[in-house]
Amino acid sequence: FVWVEIDIRCKYLSYFYDYMELKNKKYEGTLPVEKRNDNEFEIEFRNVSFHYPNSSEMVLSHVNTKISLGSKTAVVGPNGAGKTTLLKLMSGLLEPEYGYIRTIGRNPVLEKGTYGRDMGIFLVGKSNLENQDTVREALEMLHHVYRIPKKEFNKNYEELAERLAFREYEEKRIKDLSLGQRMRVELAAVFILKPKLLLLDEPDIGLDENGKLAFWEMLEEERRKGMTIVVSSHNPVEISRRCSRIALIDEGKLLFYGTEKRLRSKYASVDIMQLKLYGKIPDLEDLPLKKYEVDQNMLRLFYDVNLVSSAEIIGLIIKQTQMKEIQVIKPNLADIIM
Repeated sequence: FVWVEIDIRCKYLSYFYDYMELKNKKYEGTLPVEKRNDNEFEIEFRNVSFHYPNSSEMVLSHVNTKISLGSKTAVVGPNGAGKTTLLKLMSGLLEPEYGYIRTIGRNPVLEKGTYGRDMGIFLVGKSNLENQDTVREALEMLHHVYRIPKKEFNKNYEELAERLAFREYEEKRIKDLSLGQRMRVELAAVFILKPKLLLLDEPDIGLDENGKLAFWEMLEEERRKGMTIVVSSHNPVEISRRCSRIALIDEGKLLFYGTEKRLRSKYASVDIMQLKLYGKIPDLEDLPLKKYEVDQNMLRLFYDVNLVSSAEIIGLIIKQTQMKEIQVIKPNLADIIM
């Protein structure tokens, strides 16, 4: 009974310290959440905002989401939307300006050193390996650092050497590898841990088609075994097709989190009008557009058919300029994401 009481008190102290940490940030409405069941979800964001020290512009603004245990989530959006920043906040590499983050039930900044093998992180430009080591030496170092049992390590190593095809250069130094070779070894370095949570930022850069296929097959196999995966990519349509959930970010805001089917349904009423113009670019301020793109004399308008008709759009434009061609199409997933 004494030990139970001490354990309960320690848990409440933990919540108290979280509260004081958030209170010091002076962000109204950001309070520690109620105790949750760790079996429900792996990552939680509440009112999370962040900006880099040399900029006043928020990279992420008021992000709220919960990523379920055992899910595979694609983080997608245009360049500069905040995808990498989101993953760094999940991992504890960055601390939020405001808000509350829990990763595997822990504060990823204050308890970064407690994750061990529970969390694997792959970030472009942030290597887990020493340049002077050979491939085998670099991966064996992880065996010692993370105290992976020798039998388990050997099994994982042999499997990865086969699947990611780095056997033929396992005695080469990391610094002497090509981009594609290094990417395979960097991926092996996170897969060899068999973590509960795997965070991957642009993991298929530099991989050839065989390497990409092997990577996605391994990722799906690990998900079926219970691993929670969050992955971003420069190829959003590809990862959206391969993931069960999509997190759509644009201009620092989380616009959508859910299935691809729900995302398509949300934008089902959106059409794209493509116009080739003879004259000047018209003033579009009076139109309720989702967005528009200009490329020389080509104009692409994204609009909700429930708010404005194509006839209304054309009527306003022909009053201001001349048109050569008009085409109305439905957006594909790439149009929605990008």
